[in-house]
This record gives sequence, structure tokens and C-alpha cells, in this order.
Amino acid sequence: MSKKLNSILSAHGFNDPKNDQSLYQKLSGAIIKAIVAKQLVEGDKLPPSRLLGKDLRLSRSTVIKAYEILCAERYVRSVQGSGYFVNDVQHKKIKYSIRTTAPSRDVRPKVSSRAKSFKKFAGLMNHSKHKGIAFRPGLPPLDIFPVRQWQILTNNYWKEVTFSEMSYGSPLGLEALRKSIADYLKIYRNINCDYEQVVIVTGSLHSLSIIGDLLLDEGDQVVVENPTYANAIAIFKSLRSKIVAAHLDDEGLSLESIKKVKLDNPKLVYVTPSNQYPSGVKMSLNRRLELLDWANKRNCLIVEDDYDHEFSNWENPITSIFGLDNSNSVIYQGTFNKLLHPSIRLGYLIVPPYLTSDIKAICEQSIRFVSPITQKIMSAFIEKDHLSNHLRKVVQISNERRNIFIDSFSKHFENKVKLHPVNDGLHVIAKLPSEVNDVEMSHYLEENGIIAFPYSKYFPKGPKENGLLMGYSSVAPRIIEERMGKMHKVFKEYIGDKL
Repeated sequence: MSKKLNSILSAHGFNDPKNDQSLYQKLSGAIIKAIVAKQLVEGDKLPPSRLLGKDLRLSRSTVIKAYEILCAERYVRSVQGSGYFVNDVQHKKIKYSIRTTAPSRDVRPKVSSRAKSFKKFAGLMNHSKHKGIAFRPGLPPLDIFPVRQWQILTNNYWKEVTFSEMSYGSPLGLEALRKSIADYLKIYRNINCDYEQVVIVTGSLHSLSIIGDLLLDEGDQVVVENPTYANAIAIFKSLRSKIVAAHLDDEGLSLESIKKVKLDNPKLVYVTPSNQYPSGVKMSLNRRLELLDWANKRNCLIVEDDYDHEFSNWENPITSIFGLDNSNSVIYQGTFNKLLHPSIRLGYLIVPPYLTSDIKAICEQSIRFVSPITQKIMSAFIEKDHLSNHLRKVVQISNERRNIFIDSFSKHFENKVKLHPVNDGLHVIAKLPSEVNDVEMSHYLEENGIIAFPYSKYFPKGPKENGLLMGYSSVAPRIIEERMGKMHKVFKEYIGDKL
């Protein structure tokens, strides 16, 4: 049966090089076509997964996955201890039709130039396929999130929800949450804004995507810090804007460094002044005022990404650029993903009043990402003071784990790799020698279960520094020590005689 099935599968396109489906999809699809064509009939037994995998040069797990699909769609039944048998499909509504020739790809619609641009620059983003958390940058201490309090608020929501609340809401977000955020910002960040200026988003990338749709045309200039948030570089390039890289000095973004660049009415300046990402430089008050004046003279908007204000401004805070602005020249963005947990997918924008109607139009005609249920619960979480209480714990635990991480790193690496602590943020930077490629090192560590992002990817222009970004606050102390030992071992295996 196995050899007969091989030829049948080949006849139904299993070996077709133009078929770009996954192997298990190709296999299950070819078997279904054979059943529809009555080349396999009721009662026929399919070969054991191990045997068919060997004949087709597939892994056994691939064959089992294909068989599971066939069972789920009732083309095949599994008999315990006996194997897989073809079902009677005479009365089944057939999902697949038989084609004698594959359609030409040339007749299919082509993706837009914008889609091609996003695909082209996707590799600039820093992300990891590995599900582990040691030592992924940007994560808060996930293990102290008040799950019980959130559960109580969720239960209360379903007890008290009205039918009208289950209908469509404002594309800008629930009014209750927008008011709660405006109150929260006034208390904790000294920011005064009307709640109608607040837009609910899923996080920083969603904010930048909205801002891009709102303001950027192809070829528009965007000034960014160098280095800067790698995912922001990817978005701006994908939107086909021209990036102008401004160097950093001890006070933050250097305006002197961009005087040498030919500027053509830049639309945006993207900055992370509270704790420059990823270098950790805090922008001085004088530099913030200078940047505001510079932007106003050029009719340019400032995007202030205050992604971890609570960590970097808990003591001796500096007024935000938004708070210093009297001319509606600043778009302010923040996130709860780095305070609570990333899966909550909650952030916000504060926009100048004159832009709210345009943003509303964009949001009305695009996907509304944030669940109204999550928004309502978050609003109650803020109102009942759970957020402020949680913040204190987050800052305390993060600082404790930061010290443990630095001590453990120093013990294992013995200053052979220099560690650059970032000012009160959620990550540190390990500077690597030039002989070690940080992108390759990052991939090698991930293959061994350790996450560290390559520092070089944060530089949009000019010389790139070599290093690794590592987070610590989401990792329990005993795990920090354990994973640090493994990281050191993997690092030594990788560098060999390179140093």
C-alpha cells in the first residue's frame, strides 16, 4: 500500500515544486484528492506513519500531523491499535476540487508596494521566536502581577455590564479608560491633557503605525536618535520615510549633529527622553526646551515615547516635553505593557486637539485592536489605585533583580565583557569586542535557550556598536544565576579562540 500511495500522492501534486504549502498540508491535501478521486476508498488502510515518513523522506511527526488533519475533517478515522482507515465520503461536502494543472502565479493580484516595503524591512525588528523570558529586554516582573485583583475586576465587569456597553464604542477607546489615563498622567507624570486627546492603542508599535498613517508620506524626513528603538526604525523605513540620525551626547539628542545634514522640512522627531532607548541617557531639561524651539521653528512635530517613565523617573523626575509644550507640537505615547505585562496589549497616545478628528477617521476605518472588556477592567484597575500600588512593587523588585543580575554577570564574565548598566530602565548592555558579531552571537544564544538582542540593530546610520541587550526584571533571582551560568558556557563555546 505504501508504494501504491506514493505514486498516487505524486499524481496529486505532493511533489509539485510550485506548491508552497507546509509539508503536512501538502500531504493531507494530496490524500484528500486521492479519496475524492476514489483512488483510495472506504476501508483502505493508510501506511503506518513511520513507514510512510521513511518512504517520503518526511519526519514521522509531519505524517502524524497530516493524519490528524484527515481525521479532524473526517476523511480518515483512527482505530486504536490498528491504524488509520479511509472513511465513506460519498455524502461528505467535498472541500477540495481536482485540478489537472496548477494555476499560474502570474494571474494572481500582486501585493502593494507598501506591503513589499513592510516585508523588506521586517528583518530590522528585534524579536525572538523563543518563548523563554531570560534575558529578554523590556519585560517587567511578570510573576508579581496581581492576577487575583484582575480576576475580581473581570468578574465584577460581567456582573455589572449593561447591554449598551456590549455594543460598538468609540474608535478612540472607552471614555472611562481615557478619563482614568488622563487623571493618572496628571498625578504621576505631571501631564495635563483633556481625555478627548487620549487614544487607546495596543502599544508603542501601534502608536507609531497610527502616527505614520496620520502624518508620513513617502520621502518625508523623520529625525531619530542614534541609536534608537529598532522596531521604530523598521516602521519608519517600511513607511518609506527618510531617516535622519541624530547622535547622542550627555544631554540627549544632539541638535548640533543634524546641522550638518541637509534637512528638507522634517515631519517628525522621534525621541525617548526619559530614558533614551537603548543607551539610557536622560535628556536634560535645557535640551528638551531647545528641541521644542528647534521643532517649532521648522513646523515639525515631536513624538515623545515615554515607554518606561516610572522606572527612570521615580526619583528626580524631569518634566516631559509634552508638559513643556505650549504650541501643540508634541505627540506623547505611553504603554502599560512594560508596567503590567505585554500580553495585556494596552497603551495610549496623547495628541494635539487639532489631530483628534483625523486620528478618529483612521481608527474608524482600521482594525480596533483593544478589547472593550480589557479597557473597562484597566479603567477600574486605575480607579481603585491597584496600578499605583503595583507600580511601587514593580520598581522595587526590578531594582533588586537588576543588582542581582549585574553581580552575577560580573562574577561569571570577570570583566572580560564590559557591562554598561542603563539608567534605571529594564535592560543592560554588554559591550562585545569587535571580533564577536553580536547578531550571530544573539542567534547562537537563542538556539541555546537564552534571549539577548544585538545592539548593532539599534543604529539606523553610521558606525554600529557591538553588544547585547539583556533584560532582568522578569527573571527570578535563582533563575538569573542559573541562566547566567549557562550563558557564560555558551558564550565561551561560541567565541572559541576569537579572543
